[in-house]
Amino acid sequence: MKLWGQISVELTVGDYVEAADHQRRLEDILKLVRDAYPEATLSMRERRQRKAQPLVRALPRPAATGKLNDYIERA
Repeated sequence: MKLWGQISVELTVGDYVEAADHQRRLEDILKLVRDAYPEATLSMRERRQRKAQPLVRALPRPAATGKLNDYIERA
């Protein structure tokens, strides 16, 4: 059996210099984790805020009559 563990850290940074500083700190923590889990990795991604979307109403469903469709070919 394989398991996958994840530790997430969400950061708010002002610029790339500050982001690089946080990345160095996380890499130092990763070294400690690798002592116990040698295959541990670090992945950093930019996370963009979603734009607010207006809610859209679903179209009303047609009234169900229970009548079956007629699939007979007509001349």
